Amino acid sequence: MVAWINSDGKASVEDSAYGVSLFERLETDAPKRSITYGPAPDDVIESIKRSISRLLNTRVGESLSAPELGLIDFNDASLGAHDLAVQIKRAIKQCLYRYEPRIKSLDIHYFNDEFAPLNLRFEIIADINTGALHQQVQIDLVLDSNKQFRGI
Repeated sequence: MVAWINSDGKASVEDSAYGVSLFERLETDAPKRSITYGPAPDDVIESIKRSISRLLNTRVGESLSAPELGLIDFNDASLGAHDLAVQIKRAIKQCLYRYEPRIKSLDIHYFNDEFAPLNLRFEIIADINTGALHQQVQIDLVLDSNKQFRGI
């Protein structure tokens, strides 16, 4: 998990204002950043993408400090691909609104992947509103056959 979770289960406001998570700033090989100017916009976007990937690859109940963090397991074989995609879209939206404070609004689209029919492809369009960056981004994700989200 990239963002610091407070005792009330919410991500840190500091991460929202600064643009890059506290843990990323504390890493040994982290680039030096100016407090006055903040991180580069590309660093903020990459930080958000990493955070989203980590959030979506976490399963509910894996975190003792935030038991609701992550997504539920979607291994229900009785659901069709479209029904499953609708449930996953809803779960992604709830998870990101709750645990990624740098995203202020988001829209998620599901696409069939004709070249990999066992994968579910999602496009996230989000408004980023941090002290460091104010813009809209598009993030393409695939839920692969190993049940892992990865950026494409």
